[in-house]
Amino acid sequence: YVKRGEQLYRGGDFSQHITACIACHGPTGNGNAQANFPVLSGQQVDYTIQQLQAFKDKKRSNDLNSIMRDISSRMSTEDMQAVAYYVAGLH
Repeated sequence: YVKRGEQLYRGGDFSQHITACIACHGPTGNGNAQANFPVLSGQQVDYTIQQLQAFKDKKRSNDLNSIMRDISSRMSTEDMQAVAYYVAGLH
């Protein structure tokens, strides 16, 4: 999982049109408070998966310009799990 998670976090997946998480959440997952991008570093795996799924299912909609709803709509369950495990280890 971690290798795929790192790939998605750092570089995204061009073939799936998944933007790299690092672009908004930063290299260490500390987010960007001014832009309202939350800290992901050390986040619990299950919580991250739940939030990505909530964006995908459009049950969560507090993302600027629907960016997370758009990205998560292209992510498989495995992609969500991989990213969740990767960010849990960021510090």
